Amino acid sequence: MLKNCLKIAFRYLLKNKVFTFVNVLGLTLGFTCFILLSLFVIDELSFDDFHSDADQIYRVIQTIDDTDGDSRKVATVAPLVGTEAKQQFPEIQDQTQLISIGRLTVGNEPLNRDYEPIWIADANFFQFFDFEFLFGDPITALSEPNNLVITESIANKYFGKIDVVGQTLYTNVYEATIAGVIKDFPNNSHIDIQVIHAEPTWAREIDSWNEFISSNWTSNSFITYYKMTPGFDKAGLEEKLTDLVTSNYGPDVDYSSTFSLQPMKNIHLYSQDISGGENAHAGNPLYIYMFSIVGVLILAIACFNYMNLSTAAGSRRTREVAMRKTLGADKKQLILQFTGEALLISAISLILALTLIELTIPFVNAFVGKTLSLPFQNIPLISTLLLVVLASGVLSSFYPSFFLSKINPATALKKEMKIGGKNFSLRKVLVVTQFAISIGMIASTIIIYNQLNYVQQKELGFTYADRITIDINSGALRSQFETIKQEFASLNEVKSVSVSSRVPGEWKVLPIANVERTDADVTAQMNFIGADEDFLQTFDIQLTKGRNLTNNIADSNSVLITQSAVDQLGLENPVGQRLNITSTVWNGDLDEQGEPYQPVVIGVIDDFFMQSLHENQRPVMIASYRNPIHNIDYYTLNIETDNWQRTLSELQAINFQFDPENPVEYHFLDSRFAEMYQADKTRGELFLLFSGVIVFIACMGLFALASFAIENRIKEIGVRKVLGAKVSQITWLLTSEFAWMVGIAFLISIPVSYFAIQNWLQEFAYRIPIPWWAFLLAGFIAMVIAFVTISFQTTRAALMNPVKTLRSE
Repeated sequence: MLKNCLKIAFRYLLKNKVFTFVNVLGLTLGFTCFILLSLFVIDELSFDDFHSDADQIYRVIQTIDDTDGDSRKVATVAPLVGTEAKQQFPEIQDQTQLISIGRLTVGNEPLNRDYEPIWIADANFFQFFDFEFLFGDPITALSEPNNLVITESIANKYFGKIDVVGQTLYTNVYEATIAGVIKDFPNNSHIDIQVIHAEPTWAREIDSWNEFISSNWTSNSFITYYKMTPGFDKAGLEEKLTDLVTSNYGPDVDYSSTFSLQPMKNIHLYSQDISGGENAHAGNPLYIYMFSIVGVLILAIACFNYMNLSTAAGSRRTREVAMRKTLGADKKQLILQFTGEALLISAISLILALTLIELTIPFVNAFVGKTLSLPFQNIPLISTLLLVVLASGVLSSFYPSFFLSKINPATALKKEMKIGGKNFSLRKVLVVTQFAISIGMIASTIIIYNQLNYVQQKELGFTYADRITIDINSGALRSQFETIKQEFASLNEVKSVSVSSRVPGEWKVLPIANVERTDADVTAQMNFIGADEDFLQTFDIQLTKGRNLTNNIADSNSVLITQSAVDQLGLENPVGQRLNITSTVWNGDLDEQGEPYQPVVIGVIDDFFMQSLHENQRPVMIASYRNPIHNIDYYTLNIETDNWQRTLSELQAINFQFDPENPVEYHFLDSRFAEMYQADKTRGELFLLFSGVIVFIACMGLFALASFAIENRIKEIGVRKVLGAKVSQITWLLTSEFAWMVGIAFLISIPVSYFAIQNWLQEFAYRIPIPWWAFLLAGFIAMVIAFVTISFQTTRAALMNPVKTLRSE
């Protein structure tokens, strides 16, 4: 019986090619987008799930309440928070720690050297986590001085092969021995480090290391992980841990802390308010919700199309159903027949969708920066996905199937019946729903692009175009910076050169100075930069009061501050005001000022942005490069050239002249700022793509529905023409029914899309007000698309010769 049903279904689909094409194309697009978005969401939710004890591993988070009333969370804690807690609390099965302390020059060939971050791990790191070793012993690899564990990518980079255990690798601190090669960290790991150093190496290289790790309770230095016993009391342990650490604070500690445990599987998505630590490919739960909803909406619209078109086409099958009933078919058989058609369409669409995914997924991965793939090896997961898409296609056939199966054969054999009558409500509800979703997606996309355009074009208070930064990565470059600066400035293409500790758009650790007035109880936190007298000129930052810094030693204690710093400190006459810097925060780690540092304000500058517009901007203090807080770390060059390759070669030659051991490292500052919003840009483009898919599927359905509607009213159109109706009147008559449905969809979409886009805009500290015109434009676009979609059909029907349409009467 099933074979016969499928055979009849196949014949019907071949006979009704337009109906079949529209449904197959709509479901194929719906299934493709749904599966791709599901793979993205599943990948985001699977971070760190590959560790065998993933559910038992937690990261220690410290919440610090500073004396100025601010509270901050950091993912780095003092060394004893890991080692001592492990000894005192039996709930902690094991613990391991990581610390990053800068970068090293690495590479045996001078011309093939590069800078690699220094990550130091405990000896048990590769027993604690389940990262895959390719060569070497995970138990001993980090137990001896000079040992390094590297990834296969690093092995290929510096050796051209991966079986390199026992070979040596140059660093500018020590001669390293490769003790292990691991598989590249999985793309869904929050830890992604390329070179792992053994702790005994740095215990030897840093004189105070052993004393530091055995006595320090306050420094925020180590990322600390605990492996807990199943069923432990999380709240109880957090309280005990807080008591343990704070009871060991000395009397000179001016802040209070609490400690909490963050499940490792939450690190990827739920660390937006936590500084420090390691969180490669950091995610955001907002986009999980957004893309999940979009995936479901696209699948739903595709199914709505099938349901709508099947119901509309059902009017042409009433006599077929009546004949079947007359010949003995019961309700169950008829439902099975229509379900078989839906199953066939769904199966064809699914096969096409899987083929399309396999063809496009390399481009998708390149676009979103992931390694997505169809998980054919994961039988439960792939079965669930396939079941969902097939079930959605089949379930969408149930409503028209039940309607057709209830037809009275006597009535149906006399004439064609209109399923549901002229005012059939569900079909209109589905059309309204489709266009409400379409209008909401169009409006959201418009606002997203306006916000991205705003952050890219907003005046930042300085100029970053044509600015190149060159890192000062060695003592040789730092000690000779004045001579090197002169050499850079001697090039015709170089208009100005500055040295500074940090630059706008900073991608390293940005120090935050805790500043207080010496004449009043007023404090503020400021981004801190040490710079020379050419900093303002190089970045086109405007001086509004006082004077600029000079390179004279007499200005060693002078600073410039931004206007917002003046406002926060409540300074009426800032020039000449002495300030007191009590401490500095480095990536969450509070560094108390050892000796008093009380600089004098000599000038006020316009506010400028140091970070992306996702974050609230702090005031900025620019001190002399001779300040006691931070050494210079960059040259910044303002360059005008028509041959960047030649200019860069000249800069590299100068750098090599003074430091032949370390490669030059440069960055285009405008590229750095573009990178800040690259993820937002990618998501915006995805939204545009999915909006287009939703609108396209909805329009296909509208096109087919218009065809069915016009076909059902073809004789009415003929009569109206005979009675004198104009083409324009008939065209409006046919389009007006769809126009008011789009209008209702517009009204429904406004509050829903407003709420959704308002949540997205919260990701930016600086954002546009939601423009009312975006919703009107989205509604207008949807109305135009709807009219264009059905205009050909309606115009053709209105121009048809009434003699032909009325001939059968």
